[in-house]
Amino acid sequence: TIWDMGTFKIIDRPKHVIPLPSRFTYRLKRDRAGNIAKYKARLVARGDLQTSDEYTTTYAPTSRFTAIRTIIAIATQENMHLKHWDITGAFMTADIDTDIYIDLPPGYELPQGK
Repeated sequence: TIWDMGTFKIIDRPKHVIPLPSRFTYRLKRDRAGNIAKYKARLVARGDLQTSDEYTTTYAPTSRFTAIRTIIAIATQENMHLKHWDITGAFMTADIDTDIYIDLPPGYELPQGK
């Protein structure tokens, strides 16, 4: 659970902080036969609700389509092989150098003793 992994801790809100709302997202994992194998939940901060004064910089590297077409054309002309990786979860393990404050998701109650 998120408590056992030490993902976050409950603290009193600092006066200068406006926390981000959070919510749980849910997903069903199915086996090969299509039967439900697992129920998964993920706690996510609603970062889309941040205003520009709440963060310093963001960087999401993207490529222009013309650059991709040029690389493919050169590789084809030179009879080269291309490889592609789609790294969707890389940001999830990145270190951050700032504290992030979130509210507990709607309807969530703290476990006893937390």
